[in-house]
Amino acid sequence: MKIRINPVYGKEIKLKVRSVRFAVTIFLFNLMLGIIAITGFEVMFNMHLNPYVDYSGAAKVFYILISMEIIAVMFLIPAFTAGSIAGEREKQTLDILLTTVLTPEKIVMGKLLSSVSMVLLLVVSSLPIISIVFTIGGVDMNDLIQFMSAILVISFFVGSMGMLASTVLKKTVPAMVCSMFEVMLVCVGTVIIVGVAYITAKLYYYNCMGAVGKMPNVSGVCMVLLVNPIFTVVQMTIKQCESVSAISKLAEMLNGSIPAVIENNWFKISMMSQVVITVILLKLSAFFLKPIKKRK
Repeated sequence: MKIRINPVYGKEIKLKVRSVRFAVTIFLFNLMLGIIAITGFEVMFNMHLNPYVDYSGAAKVFYILISMEIIAVMFLIPAFTAGSIAGEREKQTLDILLTTVLTPEKIVMGKLLSSVSMVLLLVVSSLPIISIVFTIGGVDMNDLIQFMSAILVISFFVGSMGMLASTVLKKTVPAMVCSMFEVMLVCVGTVIIVGVAYITAKLYYYNCMGAVGKMPNVSGVCMVLLVNPIFTVVQMTIKQCESVSAISKLAEMLNGSIPAVIENNWFKISMMSQVVITVILLKLSAFFLKPIKKRK
């Protein structure tokens, strides 16, 4: 049985894999992670001449490595996807691509898959370095599976933002700036919303209530962090490393609490929310890519 591959994906992946620049990128990326891992173990075991193995320290090295990989994904994928459609438009090959039998949905998905595959190849190539932690302990296979699930969903999530910017804007540079702005809006903007709610509640408590009674409960605003990939990763790593819930601590600061169902399943709900938004953004990208039919 012959497997049918998206033609756009097949073409893009061949061109990118054959480039020398990508091979150099993989080498430098893994070299950087290797240096960080070796330095971390050196500091843990030899700096203070510890006569025992610090398993919690090994786990911290693991979380530092995966955090760096997720940050790299957050910045690399929007840069790749932002120039996918806009680059075709600048080279004046988009009209030719639209005249083929491929639908706009297949074109958008092929471009997105090619960009995501390149970054995921970086992540997969770094697994031997990350797996060094398993020889020491402190991290189990469930943590690694959760990390791989998070990085896969986040890759498509931020990649869909770049695809939308690439289809709406005509130039690569404005599309790249717009995609980075979208990522910052989701990662930083949601935190600002929580901060503004906290400050507003504090001002209302001291100025309007005279610091009498209880401060208003504004913990519900924490729900906007479900679409924040950075906070989800922080929640995941803190819960794995220290068995502490970051969202519960944040809700306490806002004089409230998060329902136990949401707190216990924060990672799953966050991933599902990002998948839904990804589908919506890809649908919008395909809609804006469709050529406008002239009226007779």
